Amino acid sequence: MRMLGLALRRRWLRGKHSESPFAEFLSAPLPESGAPFNDCEFVCLDIETTGLDAKTADLLSVGWVVIRNGRVDLSTSETHLIRPENDVGDSASVHGLTDTQVSRGKDQALVFSRVVEVLTGRILVVHHAGLDKALLDRLCTARFGPALPLPVVDTLALELRRQQRRHHVSENQSLRLGDLRERYNLPYYQAHDCLVDAISTAELLIAMVATHDGADNTRLGQLVTGT
Repeated sequence: MRMLGLALRRRWLRGKHSESPFAEFLSAPLPESGAPFNDCEFVCLDIETTGLDAKTADLLSVGWVVIRNGRVDLSTSETHLIRPENDVGDSASVHGLTDTQVSRGKDQALVFSRVVEVLTGRILVVHHAGLDKALLDRLCTARFGPALPLPVVDTLALELRRQQRRHHVSENQSLRLGDLRERYNLPYYQAHDCLVDAISTAELLIAMVATHDGADNTRLGQLVTGT
């Protein structure tokens, strides 16, 4: 029902929006819920911000890479600095971005338009999607009116859901991106660079699919955790 409801909402919104790139985004068909993993394209995305409150945080950088045919397509990778409205503040200690660096960034609306273009016909993948999806929704609402209507695969939520089904949830077991990568025998990458984290998330999703049901037996509906 989640994918069906989303398709109906996108169809309803199509009649109300003619501005590019949002009109093209709404018009592009999405894969069916039963589509095999390898038949879908996923945009693995990460955002660095000035804070954790989606209502007030400024975007500082965004990076993404596409999973195509079950593999990370590095030729699709992009990263963009974004010029914030306010100072970076204490968040610089997390992501290392300074006021001088982001002052040379691009306009937020321009970068968001590019994000919408890349997401057209694809599925969004984020590790711990709450903040990033809320920020994208805020930008979409400000620019086009509605929140961004697309399926979301949250690798953190996906892992938690699988643990709950197997009754193996442990309060002491971290679901952080780096810790999950280690659990799936993936190499260590330095965190808090948006493009590195996007690639890390892409590799993690592929490893999770391969470990559990395999790409041939995994359907999109099994992965989608939100909209």
